Amino acid sequence: MQLKGLRTFCLAARNLSFKKTADELCLTASAVSHQINDLESELGVRLFERHTRSISLTPVGLQFFEEVSPSLGAIDDAARRIRKNANRIPLLVQMPEFFASELLMPIISGFSDRYQEIDLRIESMDLSDESNLDADINIVLSRHRPAAEKVEKLFPIRYIPACSQTLYADWTRKGFSGIDAINVSTILLHKARPQAWNRWAQHAGITNMQPKQIIFVDSMFALARAAQKSVGIALVPMPVSKSWFDSGELVPLHKTALVTDDYYWMTLKAETGNREAADIFWEWISGNLQQYAEDLEPVLAEAMD
Repeated sequence: MQLKGLRTFCLAARNLSFKKTADELCLTASAVSHQINDLESELGVRLFERHTRSISLTPVGLQFFEEVSPSLGAIDDAARRIRKNANRIPLLVQMPEFFASELLMPIISGFSDRYQEIDLRIESMDLSDESNLDADINIVLSRHRPAAEKVEKLFPIRYIPACSQTLYADWTRKGFSGIDAINVSTILLHKARPQAWNRWAQHAGITNMQPKQIIFVDSMFALARAAQKSVGIALVPMPVSKSWFDSGELVPLHKTALVTDDYYWMTLKAETGNREAADIFWEWISGNLQQYAEDLEPVLAEAMD
């Protein structure tokens, strides 16, 4: 039994007119009548009563219409979904976890709303993870230019000693300077940057840094969250953490930032099968991240001496 004949029957049953049905299907009335006759012959029953100027459903025809119509609607809906999905473009993008949560997620709806045909698959990684070679676009943190067909340097990273509002207020009340606060506190270190605090101390000209305790973590998000929860003091990356300072969740503890050779880089897979979608995402994220190359002075101005 052909779907074409069933669709013609259901439309004719709703219209109760072969002519109107023919107009909607861009057929002749005789072609519609022929399809209905074929369906009736196949079923062995009469579905319509033919009158001089009209048609009406027989009781069997009405029963058949009521049972077939919902199923045809479900088939049509499924076909529409399949056609829609067939035109969708998948795009795999990999980036550091903290970059994804702090920079991409707050603005990603702007991309999704504008490019609804692109289905993004976002994979996050931490600093010590290996890049996914299947990713169409990779965003990596490195001091060296990655080897790739297309590479863009996004922005540099600088690290700021930061703590919670609670700790900051407590140390201010006690009259501590930045280094005094560090020496009575726990410092937090990312395991991929074990020398970060020593490098910061050298950069700040500090020779007597003796923290109470050191805690190592393997996630930049966990590092920032621990600082925000008053666990200790962390070297927090900027500008990725800008929203934490803007909201007051973190407070800069010292005016000196650790300047490194670390940059975020964006790379394009050489043989991506989704080049058009990759180029669209590339241009969109490049344009939206230009603001993050800003100066740190507004943040550092609030720090202790």
